[in-house]
Order: sequence, then C-alpha cells, then structure tokens
Amino acid sequence: MNFNDIINERRSVRSYLEKNVCDSLIYKILEYGHSAPSAGNIQPWEFIIIRDEDRKKKIVDTTYIGNDSVNGKSQDWLLSAPVFIVICGNRHRIEERYGKEAAKSILYLDTSACVENMLLGAVYLGLASCYVSGFRTKELSETLSLPRDYEPIAIIPIGYSSEVCFKRPKIDIKEIIHYEKFCK
Repeated sequence: MNFNDIINERRSVRSYLEKNVCDSLIYKILEYGHSAPSAGNIQPWEFIIIRDEDRKKKIVDTTYIGNDSVNGKSQDWLLSAPVFIVICGNRHRIEERYGKEAAKSILYLDTSACVENMLLGAVYLGLASCYVSGFRTKELSETLSLPRDYEPIAIIPIGYSSEVCFKRPKIDIKEIIHYEKFCK
C-alpha cells in the first residue's frame, strides 16, 4: 500500500469484527506513534493498552457523544473493538523544558501527531481505528489511575472493521487555501 492509498483509506470506524488483534500488530502501531515529531524531542506520550472487557467498559463509561459531557450518551460502540490504546501526555516532561504555559499547547500538538501516525499505521496494517476524544478527562484519569502530571489525550479502538465505511465529504480544498495573506 502506498502513502497516498493510506491517507485516502483512513476512516473513523465504529464497528469491529470479533477477531483478535495480535500483540505484534499493536506493538507496530505503538512504534509508528513513537516515531512522531515532538518539540525538543521530548516525546511526551505514554500508551496504555486495554484488552480486558471490564476495564474497557469502565473507560467507555467516561465517554460521551456530542458536546454534552455531563448528560451525553456513552460511546458504547467502542466495546466492539478488541483493543483500546489510550494515549496520555506527560505534562511534567514538557514543563521542565518549556514551562507551564507552553506545555499546554505542546502536550496536545505532540500527542496528536503521535495519534495521527498510529491511525495511519493501523490502515497500513489492514486494521481499523477511530480518534476518540469525547471523554471526561478527570474520570478517565481516575479510571486509569494516572499520576497527576499525566493527561489522557485520546482513546483509539483498534480492530478489524465490520463495516464498509464511506469517505465523509471534505470542504473543497480550494476554499481553504490562501496565498500570501488570509482573504475571504
């Protein structure tokens, strides 16, 4: 599969086959994520792999659909994935080098680059995934027993797709390209 195919085949999959994903494929996805660029080469990401059904259910209980984090329905579809990878950011590691203020944005920028590598890597390996960020941070942190300086950034379900996903339409790229200055 060439790079163009990988980019064009990436989809947010929300339904998975009841088929195990071997540890070697999960490890490869983690290696792809770990190869992402990061400010000062700090590499603030940490990975938690979850296969246990009870723990997955506790994680799903911290999620929500839409923008209502208090009353929103949980993203129960996640439970069809055999594996979750939770990507966490180590805020302290960044603050030591760049200070508290810069750490806020660097944490999200660096870990998001890591997540994108993982999503594309999953496609390359014939797997499906989805970037899930609709969760209550404090609850998920408690569920995962994260130290205070760590923040969950994304939940990525990994598995084999059980659906044919159509590419969602994108804004015409010509409408969002600007030369020399922003103009509307």
